[in-house]
Amino acid sequence: MESAAGISCLVALFSCDSVRSFNIASLPATTYLAAPSMEPRVKRVLAVAGILFLAVAVYFIYSSLKPKTRPEKLAEIIHLEDCRLVSSALIKYLQDDSPEIRARAALAIGRIGTPRTAEHLYQMLKDPSLDVAATAAFALGLTGDHSFARKLLDNAVDLPTSVAAWAVRSGGRLVDSTMTDAGPAIASYLLHPAPEVREAACYALFYAKAKDAAAELTSFVKTESDSAARSAGLFTLARLGLDAGTPVFVDYLADSDPYLRALAVRGLASSKSPEAEHYLEIALNDADKNVVAQVINSLGSHKTPSAAQRLGQRLTRETDEKLMLELFAALRKLNSDQGLSVARAHLATGSSANIIAAALPYLVSIEKDQAMLLIDSLMNGKPEAKIRAACAEAYGLQSKVSVIPRLAGIFADEDPDVRAAAFEQLWKLDTVNRAFYLNKALADPDYMLVVTAIDKIGGDTLHNYLPKLRELIAKGASVDIDIRRSVVSALKSFIVPGLRDTAVMDILIAAALDPEYVVRRDAVDIYQEQFNEDHWKIVSPAATRFTERQIKAAIDKYTENPLVTILTSKGEMEIELFFDTAPLTVLNFIELATNGFYDGLSFHRVVPNFVIQGGDPRGDGWGGPEYFIRCEYSNEKYLRGTVGIATSGKDTGGSQFFITLSPQPHLDSRYTVFGQVKTGMATADAIGKGDVIQKIIIQERKS
Repeated sequence: MESAAGISCLVALFSCDSVRSFNIASLPATTYLAAPSMEPRVKRVLAVAGILFLAVAVYFIYSSLKPKTRPEKLAEIIHLEDCRLVSSALIKYLQDDSPEIRARAALAIGRIGTPRTAEHLYQMLKDPSLDVAATAAFALGLTGDHSFARKLLDNAVDLPTSVAAWAVRSGGRLVDSTMTDAGPAIASYLLHPAPEVREAACYALFYAKAKDAAAELTSFVKTESDSAARSAGLFTLARLGLDAGTPVFVDYLADSDPYLRALAVRGLASSKSPEAEHYLEIALNDADKNVVAQVINSLGSHKTPSAAQRLGQRLTRETDEKLMLELFAALRKLNSDQGLSVARAHLATGSSANIIAAALPYLVSIEKDQAMLLIDSLMNGKPEAKIRAACAEAYGLQSKVSVIPRLAGIFADEDPDVRAAAFEQLWKLDTVNRAFYLNKALADPDYMLVVTAIDKIGGDTLHNYLPKLRELIAKGASVDIDIRRSVVSALKSFIVPGLRDTAVMDILIAAALDPEYVVRRDAVDIYQEQFNEDHWKIVSPAATRFTERQIKAAIDKYTENPLVTILTSKGEMEIELFFDTAPLTVLNFIELATNGFYDGLSFHRVVPNFVIQGGDPRGDGWGGPEYFIRCEYSNEKYLRGTVGIATSGKDTGGSQFFITLSPQPHLDSRYTVFGQVKTGMATADAIGKGDVIQKIIIQERKS
């Protein structure tokens, strides 16, 4: 790719008007008379230039014709993937002599996921290499091409086991709501002789939301001999909330694996059995905190006095901050007063900001206007931003006009998160002055407020703001990427089937030509979804952060995956980075870590039995390095301690990463996996909201 670019530059240089129009014969005669030695000098200059041009041209031609090495081929494939460009060169690699190269090209095409590429991958299912065929089957599931769902499900029965497993999974992933007969087709693979295909069928049923397979799944989990397949079946039963699985869930409450116990607890949350709550109350005393967190969440969905009482009792003796936050949230959801005394005690004694920010809205949701003085006193104490935002929410819970002046004052707070909290409450309470608040949010210097305002415009389909949306998108790169993305997203609310509003179409056209690839892609997706028009040809390739040469150098360097140590305020974690699976993500992470980007940042999101998440320079989940990196989906699984990249949609990652606290199969192939904790999971378990990343040290392995 670089060779071709170099030749193009040379051709352009030597074909420019100044060179082509130069002719020594056109010089005035006086020039010859005044400088008789000029003609030989010019000839020498032209001769040297010609020799240089010829030498460079020969070099580039030789470079383009000589056989590429394995690292060079891989680098070109990865670079094309980063460009989001399914070129003829990439398609040609599907026929390479090396199975590794064919498989890597197939994966790249799936990751890019543009229309009309699925057929190339479907043909690769016949590849003589099982690894290539299996990779193609997996990659097909990434394309989003629903027309291949039934093809995969119908033909998987005749494929080799490893290929069939991925064909079934991808088939389930590509099923849409119109394919009502897909459930039985997937369920038939629960009887396949190979356990990995049976496991794949369980996950495919989850992807396809096949609730009609409840009976088959329940029987399967009871009788399946393979532990991985059985676990997948339990996962799907629990995640789909299938009441038929209640007897299975009860059995697994005593399993030795805390992950399976947590799945059983999740399943019981949807059970209609009168005994389900009793079993959940028993599980509230589980020795594993991840299981307890799941029980708290599950009891929070049971609208009974008994559930609230049990949660309140647990809150009185709970010392783990993360579980306390979950308990306040569950009691608030139940609208129960069982935790009021604990909430008052924490608010009176000045507990951590995390607890106050959770206890205050809970208490106000129960006591309403009786808590007004408490909110006022907290605000008068000039608390930190997290508590001020909670106070804004608490004022809003009063649902009284009298709090509007207080919220209006908070809307001028110095912190954008606090202003955003006030804006949300003012939008609900003061409908008369919505236009004022909306205009103020649109003019806010922080892009988060602007994005929030645009979401309101789209949510309420406010046509009079279309000129403002057009103005924002027209500014291109001078406006934050997230603002431009939100403009495109809001457009969907304004599109009426069969009609082409001029203002809407102007915005859509501008978005399709936006400087940022993700904005362009989102715009043409709307064309496809709303108007059934394919405009992918006008989407220019994405800008890349790493050149083909840099990628090749990294391939040469990282013959083994690099290791990093994350030093935190709660201890250390050693992580293996999966360069072989997600090279672009790993290079980005290493570059940020080496430059000290992560030093001093916090874990801003902590969800028990799910993830800890950090790497945001803003600390509120909205920040990043001011650019996007491409998603690198793979068949790596989200196990306990797996490291992934946080996104707000495909190809919107940056610096934020998360570490799973328990297996999370529903995240597989939806977020980039780029590492795994090797040692230090006790540290990950101990991390709380606000704990700090002190430093990330790269420990490159030497081959």
